[in-house]
Amino acid sequence: MKHYKILLFIADGLGDRPVSKLNYKTPLEAVDKPNVRELLKSSLVGLMDPISPGIVAGSDTSHLSIFGLDPKKFYKGRGAFEAIGAGARLKGGDVAFRGNFATVDNEFVVKDRRAGRKIEEAEDLVRELNENIKEIDGVEVKFFHGTEHRVAVVLSGKGLSDKISDTDPHEVGKKVLDSHPLIDSDAAKRTAEIVNKLTKRIYEVLSQSEYNKKRIEKGELPANIILLRGASEYEELPAFESYTKLKAAAVSATALIKGICEQLGMKVVTPVGATGGLDTNYIGKAEEAAKLLNDYDFVFLHLKATDAASHDGNVEGKKYAIEMIDKMIGKILDRFGSEIVVAITGDHATPVEVKEHTGDPVPFMLYVPYSSLVFDDVKDFNEREARKGTLRIRGLDIMNLLLNYSYRAEKYGA
Repeated sequence: MKHYKILLFIADGLGDRPVSKLNYKTPLEAVDKPNVRELLKSSLVGLMDPISPGIVAGSDTSHLSIFGLDPKKFYKGRGAFEAIGAGARLKGGDVAFRGNFATVDNEFVVKDRRAGRKIEEAEDLVRELNENIKEIDGVEVKFFHGTEHRVAVVLSGKGLSDKISDTDPHEVGKKVLDSHPLIDSDAAKRTAEIVNKLTKRIYEVLSQSEYNKKRIEKGELPANIILLRGASEYEELPAFESYTKLKAAAVSATALIKGICEQLGMKVVTPVGATGGLDTNYIGKAEEAAKLLNDYDFVFLHLKATDAASHDGNVEGKKYAIEMIDKMIGKILDRFGSEIVVAITGDHATPVEVKEHTGDPVPFMLYVPYSSLVFDDVKDFNEREARKGTLRIRGLDIMNLLLNYSYRAEKYGA
């Protein structure tokens, strides 16, 4: 039996709800997708709950689930993934955080949780932090830039704990929070104290930065604080190839996703110009995915732009990203051919009018390159049409489906 190669395309935050500006169509409904529509003729279609119905999934937990690892067992926090994806090399006992460059006033009240989101000076600011903050109370501190406003922070030393609260208040107009221990342990108390001292030290360094002074002169918000969240102690994950038997590669520009894929042992590629935002190099990512399909059994292609637009309430931006998704699919098929199994879905819903993740199911389609199946009679790939398909699955089901229809599944039982 021929073994088919697999392309898994996840558009972050793809799922949506009817939008008033679009005459109550969803962005997927409002965009013409000729390449995807052609694949639908040989596809199974339906809805996918990343974790379980109604659960509001994060991108970290949903991707673990989609890659076949139960997040209830394997998820230890987001910080380590973010740090690895941003270039950190972690060891046991390290505690990592995901963070945002943000803007606060001199009373530590948050004025913008992302300091305007696009921070061209981010690498310089991270370099300054690493030069000026080497350690806090004998614990080594390292900073890593992800994409746009995102930063990872790693603490290395003895007697640390990830059982501490965030400093990010998650709302504009509120003060930066003090971190507190979440359990009654000396390690948690010590780590929370270190984080609070670190937060003040970060503000001191960034407030004096010439790069921030120039931002203010240009009328831009200063990136004068890092809001920390998602503390996690590093712990190894099973290798993707060990439980799927697939040689795997990933194309992504998002630190979190790159970190998960690297921890799973995938080769991770970030093409030139890939940003994790609406300005990403869409076609470059598609071309890289097509190239990787020559050498790998499984290629994962991730697009963050749909989620970035959704969080900003940018309806036209999300429509544009979806238009580019269709062009990306066309480019991959042009370069590699259609003799592959292709799954297209989102990792969760982020409705543009809500601007946050929701627990809605997301549309899922599975194209197979042979005709010996009864395919779903679905005319378009969107939330409404997907309800007419035969599939109703969870994220944990996706790898099983891909292995089955690529003829790579092993028998379960005798």
